[in-house]
Amino acid sequence: MKLPLRLRILITIIVAFLVWGHVVWDYFHGGIPTHYLLHDDNLPGIPNWLGAIVLPFFTWFLLYRIHKRIDVPKNSIASESLSIVLRRFLLALVISIAISIFFVLEIDVILYIMMVIAMLAFIFPIYKSEFLLGWVLGSTFTFGAVIPIGFGSLFASVFFLFYKIPRAIMKYFQSKKD
Repeated sequence: MKLPLRLRILITIIVAFLVWGHVVWDYFHGGIPTHYLLHDDNLPGIPNWLGAIVLPFFTWFLLYRIHKRIDVPKNSIASESLSIVLRRFLLALVISIAISIFFVLEIDVILYIMMVIAMLAFIFPIYKSEFLLGWVLGSTFTFGAVIPIGFGSLFASVFFLFYKIPRAIMKYFQSKKD
């Protein structure tokens, strides 16, 4: 199954309506909150309305990347199914929501969860766009959109290196061995 243009447009519109609905709700119920980097008021603040502008574009960009990866000719070996992409997205979404809940409830397990995710990045391709989209959408309500986009993109870059470098080293040594 492919990720058609209509579905990508629909998902992006839904995300835009949800994030802007949240901003409008905040505006009429006490004001639009500002989130601070590293939860420190001395660092720059990022208001939720900025995330409402950025998040639909970011969603569209990631959906396009997913589309380009899975919508390949049927005879291609690298094809991935939409169901696998959806499962990855949902897994990241659930983990991100759990981390957000732990943060709000001040339960100190987030560092352990992040360490487990980092270790899993050596085994699984956690850097892929569907994981990043799930991460960002799952944590946007708690942290705004810009902070999860920034940290999620940084994590995805690091996880890409965690996944690719050991494989490149193993491939190099295997070629020297043969």
